[in-house]
Order: sequence, then structure tokens, then C-alpha cells
Amino acid sequence: MPITTTRMKAVSLSVSLALAGILVGCNQNDSDAPIVKDDAYYRAQAETMVARLTLAEKLDLLSGPGYGSANGAVNVKQDVAGVAGYINGVSRSADGIDIPALKLADGPAGLRISANRDDDSATYHATAWPIGSLLASSWDVELVESVGEAMGDEVRQYGVDILLAPGMNIQRNPLNGRNFEYYSEDPLLTGKMGAAMVNGVESNGVGTTIKHFFGNNSETNRNQINDIGEPRTFREIYLRGFQIAVDEAQPWAIMTSYNKVNGTYVNERRDAVTEVLRDEWQFDGLVMSDWFAGDVANNAYKQVLAGQDLIEPGNVKEQLQQSIDHGDLSEAKVTEAAIHILTQVMKSPSYSQLAVSNSPDLTAHAALARQAGAESMVLLRNEAAAMPIAATSKVASFGINQINTYKGGTGSGDVNATGTTTIAQGLASRFPVNGALQSYYGDFYEANKVYHEGQFGSKGFYSCTEAAVGPELTGLIATAASEQDVAVISLGRQAGEGADRSNSKGDYLLGDDETALIDAVSNAFHAQGKKVVVVLNVNGVIDTAEWSHKVDGILLAYMAGQETGHAVADVLSGAVNPSGKLAQSFPQSYASVPSSTSFPGEDTDGDGEPDDLYYNEGIYVGYRYYSTFDKAVSYPFGFGLSYTSFGYTSPAIASNTLADGAAGSIVLTATITNTGGVAGKEAAQVYITAPEVKLKKPTIELKAFAKTKQLTPGATEQLSFTIPASILASFDEASNQWILEPGSYSAYISPSSDVSATTPVTFKLSKEIVVSNTTAGALALPSGVDAATVTTVTK
Repeated sequence: MPITTTRMKAVSLSVSLALAGILVGCNQNDSDAPIVKDDAYYRAQAETMVARLTLAEKLDLLSGPGYGSANGAVNVKQDVAGVAGYINGVSRSADGIDIPALKLADGPAGLRISANRDDDSATYHATAWPIGSLLASSWDVELVESVGEAMGDEVRQYGVDILLAPGMNIQRNPLNGRNFEYYSEDPLLTGKMGAAMVNGVESNGVGTTIKHFFGNNSETNRNQINDIGEPRTFREIYLRGFQIAVDEAQPWAIMTSYNKVNGTYVNERRDAVTEVLRDEWQFDGLVMSDWFAGDVANNAYKQVLAGQDLIEPGNVKEQLQQSIDHGDLSEAKVTEAAIHILTQVMKSPSYSQLAVSNSPDLTAHAALARQAGAESMVLLRNEAAAMPIAATSKVASFGINQINTYKGGTGSGDVNATGTTTIAQGLASRFPVNGALQSYYGDFYEANKVYHEGQFGSKGFYSCTEAAVGPELTGLIATAASEQDVAVISLGRQAGEGADRSNSKGDYLLGDDETALIDAVSNAFHAQGKKVVVVLNVNGVIDTAEWSHKVDGILLAYMAGQETGHAVADVLSGAVNPSGKLAQSFPQSYASVPSSTSFPGEDTDGDGEPDDLYYNEGIYVGYRYYSTFDKAVSYPFGFGLSYTSFGYTSPAIASNTLADGAAGSIVLTATITNTGGVAGKEAAQVYITAPEVKLKKPTIELKAFAKTKQLTPGATEQLSFTIPASILASFDEASNQWILEPGSYSAYISPSSDVSATTPVTFKLSKEIVVSNTTAGALALPSGVDAATVTTVTK
């Protein structure tokens, strides 16, 4: 039988008490026993309420009212400028029914609302947090949950009900323009980070929307692209993170993706939305569309039939009514969707009509953003202890990105923050800096910056080409090499929603002027026996193989939000010992990426846009591919250096109940010791090599991880890793089952996915164990498509 989720999510006491006083038409409890306001309670209240609504009112709930404005939305109270959309309310004063509209706002990196409002002199800034890729690089679920708590506080205090985040798609290919919103190439890390964020945000009595369910792993022609892959591929890689988040956090909502899967839009697939999500995983929240997703203009009813509840930003009420009139859609399906929606509505601050304070502690949140950014950054290279840089060292800062520092990506991932601390500002706050260089780059930026209009309701951004190494800059480099102690070169990349990146100079590859800058600075400073450090303020993976050997240190900062400059300086100075590790592999070249030949898809109709995107590598995504097929990488998944060192000892199996079946697990332990001279944290990872009986498998797969507390030199901590049978299992398409195969398993407790120097602990299973049964034929390849032509990377 399917795995079931028993976790119940409760809202805050204040919300519960407020709800108790205003629920309309609810049965009152006359006993002294307190009312337990869990999901079952809210569903019962929703069923009672929906029974009182007309068909037209129920259709209002299902139909989003518009984009970017409350005009046309039903029963909006305490509106918030800049939200992405609404869930219609119901107002029937004669019967005492007063269901306020809910407000839905972006953002994966923080609440995206307008900072300014008509006829209002106040500002309503939100905190721009580190992007998803950076937070995942912390490998610290407690840190991510604390960020979620603070983010959710802003959602609540600004009067928003549901956050359209977090993004949880897999970073299948490094050129996906939206990778910055997502966590990892690995589904376990993705799921754990997503669950932590959901639990943190929702602790404030507001909702989250995990997205984009599923397969939105590219942006090119995203509204039409057809992902073609085997069911096992989708279940083990692209759905697994969502399943973990549902199991561990039960979010209020899930957003379906734009794309098709095996020929049908995801939001029209009953097997995905109902049979997998609701029946197998026991998801009990609401399912909404992405904005304008699917064939909404003609076949909105198909989304409701599939099990999707809310169509955004819809305006499909009349169309749905016609579908009912024509017999294509039943009122019973509409009622079912309305119950799902209203169950979540009744938890919300708007339904409770709670007062809006508009007063989050942005100062405290900025401090947390700075901490999270610094602790998550990944030290990729540190030859001869180039870092940390002594506080008295004179720093020469190069690169236009020190001025044009990116806090986050574009589109729905943008945040209207108070500002961004640039890398130049951060360095100046920590070190004596070369003022002539900062003035040069500041002037160059003002003369050459280019403004790009915002998309999808976001504000625009500036880009600027790198300054050419001409006579003036050459002179500045020579002077700096003789007068300053260390060089810092900042390189940046911007990308966002609606477009993918390219394997070209100035994007995945360094531009000619960037290469020339690294060469000129490195030659000049190395001639003086001085170090050169590169800071990567990037939205995703870029090539490092062509130039990393020319510099002494590389700090992968990604985009750390509004405090990026301070966080970078904290790490460079050693005020924070970097403890981040890669949540995605850095390949040696783009050509070595297993999906490089299929991304972003194949144009089959000659219109210049890709139509079919074959998931040719199957389950061998990222490190699963590089480790299985022995492909060299620049930096492996899970890798990250520190200013100290750590030892791993005493790996052991603490308990093994896998023979008990679906409820079983294996618990591993290991002792981590700080063997260096600086206090620091270590993220330890567990990779499993499983036997191959019926199923081929990657050589190693991440199955657990944990992070130590701050360990002083010589200190130790024993970490414990619990791996449930459901996480250890593989999917068998032939039997439609998640199974554990019999044989010998090896568990590597390792500092990264490079387990070559790690001695494993082993355990055995004497027989096959069925963990769960699934829906027969779900997500099957289209008729006439052979698996061998789709999955070309095989063992």
C-alpha cells in the first residue's frame, strides 16, 4: 500500500483563537475539552462551509481573479500592493458568510511585494535572503528553518497569506536560468531543504507553496516544452524531493509546473496530481497552477478533472461553468476542489482578519541573512592558505562585479529590499582597500551600465561589461601589485525566470576581458609573491577548469541577498569560517554534462523553439553520472574547504530494522573531530552503494547528511544518520513498487561525494523488501516511444 503521511500541521495559538471566534456556521464544542485545530478540523469546517455555497461561489474559489491587481478579486480586505495574485473570497452578508480573499506573493529569496504604495509615504521593504542554491550549500536544516521562520514573519506582518515558494526543481543542467531559485541536483538534499523552509515559514501561521511540480528544469519555451522520460527517472530524481517535503512538512499548497510530461501538461495529469500526489503521498493541501500554465484558454476543466484545485490567475469561472453545462465537468469535482482550497483558507491570517502590523524586524533579519550567506559560501580553492586575509592586509579589489554586486536572480525570485551591500563596500568595511581602484571601477560602471527591464512584475536590473585591460587599468594593476598585499577579483553572472543561459563566453565561460583581467592581475601579484583570490557572485555553475590554476583562492559566494558584500568580507577575513559544501557538481567542461546534448530540447516543428526535451541520462543526474561513469569533475558534489580540518572516525551501524519493511530504517554514526587550529563546522554526508539484482543503480547515492555544531580545535561530536527504508529504496517500474534489493550495501560517511579515501561500513539484506506499492502505469512513456531511444545513458 502507498506510504502515508500522518504529520498534522497546526497554526499558532493566536490564529487558532481568532478562528474560534469568527468561523461561520461551525459546530461549537460545548465540552470543556480544547478544540484541536489540525488539518482534519479545518477540513471539517471547510466541508460545512462549502455545503452552504452556490455553484457560482465555488467556481469563484477555483478561478484566480487576475494578475498584478486586486481589481476583480472577490472580497479583498487589507490588500497588499505587489502581490502576485489572490484566491477569491465569498461575501454573502444576508447569510453571514464572509470569506476574505487570500493574498499570494512570490518569493523564493524573500517576500516580493511593492516597497511603495499610492498615497502612502512609508516604505515596505522585505529582506532579500540568500538564494536557494546558496542556502542548500549550508547543508544545515536548522539554519534554513531559521531563515524560513524570519521570512514567514515578514509574510505574516505584511498581511500576506501564502508565499509562492520554495522552488524545488532539480538542477539537471547548469544552464537552467532559474537554477538560482532551486536547491540542488540531488533530490534528498532538495527535499530536506524544502521541508526545513516550509516548516520555518509556516510556523508563523502562513502558508507556503512548493513548486514547480514537476519537471520545470529549464526555462526555454517553458509553457510548451514536453519532458520525455521514464517513470523511474521522474520518481527517483524529479519527484523525490517533493515527496520528502510533503512527508516532512505537509505544505499548505503545491504549484504545478508549466511543462508537459510525456505528452500531457502536468496540471492535466490525473496520475501525477491525484494518484501520486494525493493518493500515494497523502498530500492534503491545495494544488494550484503556475500563472497561465497549461491549455487554460481552452481546457481549464481538464486541470480540475486531474485534481488541481486553483487555476491562476484564471478568470476561468465562465469557462468552467460551460464545461459543467456540456457535461465535461461535474459539480462534485468542483466541490472537492473548493473544499481543498477552503481548508487552507480557513487557516489564514486574512480569514481570521488578524491585524497587519507592517513592522518586521528588518535589522535582525539582515543580520541573519548575513550569517546564513557567510556560513553557506563554499571555499573551492585555498592554495598556501591564501585565505583568510589578515585584517591589516591592504586589499586591491578588481572586477566590475565589486560595484555591480548581485543580491539575487531576476523575475519572481527578486525582492524589493532596502538595498544591497556591494562587495566593494563589504571589503572596505573589513580591510584597508585601494581607493583608486574602487574609484576607477565606480566611474566605469556609471559610464557603461545597461538597464534591463524587469519581467513578471519584478523591477529591472543593471549589467555592465568587464573593463578591458587597457593602459589605465594596466597601470593601476602594476601600482596595486607593488603597494597592496593581496588581490581580490570579483566575477558576476545574472540570470532569471523565462530564459536559459548559454555555453558561451561571458556566461558559462569567462569572457575575454575577464580572462585578461585574471591573467594580468595574477602575473603582476605573483611576480611580487602575493596572493590572488577570486570571488564568484554568480547565479549558478560556471566554468572554472580554464582558469582556476592561475589563482590562489576561489570563494563561491553565489548570491547572498542584500548582505552579499558583508558576507563575502566576513569569510575572506576569517570572521566566519566557511562551512558550505557544493549542492551541485562543477563539471570539467559543459560537454561533460550528461544532458549537454539534449538541453534545452529539440525543435520538432520547425518554429525555432524546442518542443521535446529528452531526459537522456535517466537517473544518472549530476554526481550520480560522474561517479558511476568515472568522469572527472572540477569540484565534486558535496565538496567544500575550511580554514580548519576535520577527521572522521568510528563509523558504525547503530541499529538496523530494515527487515521490518516499510517502517524500517538503518541508523549510522560517526565521530567528527576538528583536527585543525580554527573553530568550524563540518557537513558530513552518507553515500550508499546498493546491490544490483533487477535494477541498475548509480555507484553512490546520497541518503543522509548532518552538520556538526561549531567545534573548537580538538573538539569532537558524534553525528547520527537515520536512513528510512523509503529513502533507501529504488523504483521498480516492472512491479510499480519501491523496493530494497537483497545483497550487500556499503555506506560511506564522507566529507563529499568523492568517497575514494573513505572506508565503508556494510550491511546485508537477505531478501527483497517491498517498501510501497504505487499506481500502475503512472507517468508512462507516450505510446510508441521506446525507453531505449529516450534513455541513452545506461550502465
